[in-house]
Amino acid sequence: MLLEVISPTVIKMAVSCSDSILTVPSLIVRDRDKVRHAHSVKIEQESVSLSTDSLFISVNRSSGEISYYDQKKRLLLTAKDNDLIPYENEYTGKRHHVIQHFHWKQEEALYGLGQHLHGELNLRNMEIELVQENTKVSVPFLLSSEGYGILWDNYSRTVYKDVADSSYLWSDVGEKVQYYFIKGNSCDEIISQNRQLTGEVPMYPRWALGYMQSRNRYSSAEELLGVVRKQRKLKVPLDVIILDYYHWDDQGFGSFVFDEETFPDPEEMINTLHEEYHCKLLVSVWPSFTPGIKNWELLNSKGYLLDIMTAFNSQVYDAFNPDAVGLYYQLLSKSYLYKGVDGWWFDATEPEDWRDLIQSKCYLGAAAKYLNTYSYFSIKGVYERQVRESDKRVFVLTRSGFTGQQQFGTTVWSGDVDATFEELKRQIPAGLNFCMSGLPFWTTDIGGYKGGDPTDSTYQELFTRWFQYGTFCPIFRSHGRRYPGDRSGENEIWSYGEETQKILSKFIELRYRLLPYIYSLSAQVTFNGFTLMRALPFDFIHDSKTHNITDQFMFGHEFLVCPITESGAISRRVYLPKGCQWFDFWTGNAYAGGQEIEADAPIEKMPLFVKSGSIIPMGPVMQYSTEQIPDPIKLHVYPGTNASFTLYEDENEHFNYKNGQFQKIPILYNEAEKLLIIGESEGSYPECLKKRTFQIVLAGKLDKIVTNKTKTVTHTVLYEGKKIVVRL
Repeated sequence: MLLEVISPTVIKMAVSCSDSILTVPSLIVRDRDKVRHAHSVKIEQESVSLSTDSLFISVNRSSGEISYYDQKKRLLLTAKDNDLIPYENEYTGKRHHVIQHFHWKQEEALYGLGQHLHGELNLRNMEIELVQENTKVSVPFLLSSEGYGILWDNYSRTVYKDVADSSYLWSDVGEKVQYYFIKGNSCDEIISQNRQLTGEVPMYPRWALGYMQSRNRYSSAEELLGVVRKQRKLKVPLDVIILDYYHWDDQGFGSFVFDEETFPDPEEMINTLHEEYHCKLLVSVWPSFTPGIKNWELLNSKGYLLDIMTAFNSQVYDAFNPDAVGLYYQLLSKSYLYKGVDGWWFDATEPEDWRDLIQSKCYLGAAAKYLNTYSYFSIKGVYERQVRESDKRVFVLTRSGFTGQQQFGTTVWSGDVDATFEELKRQIPAGLNFCMSGLPFWTTDIGGYKGGDPTDSTYQELFTRWFQYGTFCPIFRSHGRRYPGDRSGENEIWSYGEETQKILSKFIELRYRLLPYIYSLSAQVTFNGFTLMRALPFDFIHDSKTHNITDQFMFGHEFLVCPITESGAISRRVYLPKGCQWFDFWTGNAYAGGQEIEADAPIEKMPLFVKSGSIIPMGPVMQYSTEQIPDPIKLHVYPGTNASFTLYEDENEHFNYKNGQFQKIPILYNEAEKLLIIGESEGSYPECLKKRTFQIVLAGKLDKIVTNKTKTVTHTVLYEGKKIVVRL
């Protein structure tokens, strides 16, 4: 057994049949400087103990049972027996299954493990298979309400089980039982340490946080440009349009071409998007190649293909092979990046059926051992090469993910989900658990992927409710295969009728008004290990009523988002967590925390509340995210307790923030003195404003954002980078 002190709050535990295997490097935990952290070891007749300034660990010498305590000797977790079970088959040869039993406390809640559509938030009393599938994204990280996390360091098919008296993690293939125990005083602190181990999150370009329009599919350049043209004419904000599969028509998966008949001049199309409409383009790319096409011949000749065929009769490339990924990236760059494409939509990166993958050999050996990391290695290879070639930030949308993939500009979307209220309801805890697994960027196909008739009033209601929810997902994106119609069924905001269009437009505008807030929080994700979309235990872990709530969440520290997930609903029950007051965002009405209320929810409104002690910066509506530096900015102050917020800005698209080219403006509210303090600005970047206007709004009953009225501005100040104090 090996217990290694990674930091005062992180312990690596490993057990193997051979001591030499204990030091084999992890594939997902980064190499680090070998800094010796202060600790002590005490050896007694029945136990060995290890102490840091934050943890006390006791190992029973006869049973091997490990007990983890905090610095006050409060028991956090007991790791019971573990085992390596030998087996042999034709695909892996002689290997071991690995298992670690745990004893979790009766009232303890567990979260994470990626995205699974079981409809629950708390994972206790469940059995979950960790494999990668369409609509199933497996991430081997557990987050506990007791103040710790477990990073299970295994890449094969894994089973989490917490049923009756049997609680364990099992993996099909492993040479050692290995996990990292991470202690923290909050969910944020635990997840931040996870990312310190497995990779920090880079900043996204600002445009990635705006509205993305997509459908299955745009069949020509004129059709695609026509959608953007119409949205600009309607003056509804838009940053990205997405080109789905078959833009290559019948030339095969992996051909990486634009069909000459329907997309005759892709560079001109992209230039028009950029120069005339200020709109970015993502393209759909798959990791597979139709046999017989030119690129298949090239990869096949080099042995860069796996023996796996997809549902589209195409062959998957070996993403575990660095040279294969290098060639894959070269082909992508030539066909897309060099023509001006702005970002990637990597589809089917599980890749498709894991049952085929476990029977294959890959560059690293038996693919079963590395089963869940295909997407990790594919995205890693592309991202690392792209950032070496370009100074622009990278955005990747993909259907699969794994621990550490957050460092490669990855957003995971939930896959080809059904277009039903039941599915919408399942999306909420699925996304929250995914974000509790350490990867902060996630989204869905707004409206569901499979089906939906935009002319049907019942589906219009579902689409509206999903759209309202999507406004407060980290990435805001509409997509789906709509009916009636074929592969090009309409899915634009005007497809749903005039009244629905008005509601959708107002929520898009709200998203853009909130961009100063959202972009500032995205900087916290990068610099502080923050998580944007937050299950209630992130902020209210001591309120046990929040531990199992599946249909509410926090957006940042400030917003309580309460989606409507029932057809025909015009109100819903909302639990307001205790410890603060809550302001209805739409009316300004204040409510005490620690109670359940009936919240109004006519079709044009989703219940939305703001925590007392909040400052929300909101900018003007813009047609795209970088149309101007937001000015003026309204600072919406929600009183009741002290508040703080740091407004962050940079040049939006490049990596210069890594060199300190950004500006932060600290903003504080003092409840006792009723003072708003806009602090001295910190840092700068080439185009930052030297003067700007802040309009200060104290929360009240006058704001009707959906009807486009605004709160009464109590103070207007000209800010020139120096401290300003305003008495409210």
